[in-house]
Amino acid sequence: MTQKIKNENSAIKILPGFVATERVRCGKPNCRCSRDARHLAYYHVTYSGGFRFRKYVRRDQVADVRAACTAYRDLQAQLRAGRAEYRRTLAKMRELIRFFCNE
Repeated sequence: MTQKIKNENSAIKILPGFVATERVRCGKPNCRCSRDARHLAYYHVTYSGGFRFRKYVRRDQVADVRAACTAYRDLQAQLRAGRAEYRRTLAKMRELIRFFCNE
């Protein structure tokens, strides 16, 4: 089985989605981005109901948001593994019930 989260009671921040980088213009007339040298911006991207949402992430928060997105993906992987194990156990139980009921 996959490794579990170390402390289930701790307040682990999780966020669905990912952090994307994009070059943007700030709109200031004297800025270098007005001459096609755009700034690097970070966005937290999430999908909900088939729609894509973007939210700006400050540069000092990028590492935290990436860690939260990774924690979400790890949790989803654990849940998928748990559901697969449950299906295998259920199939084995049904097989045993059929075996003992047919005797």
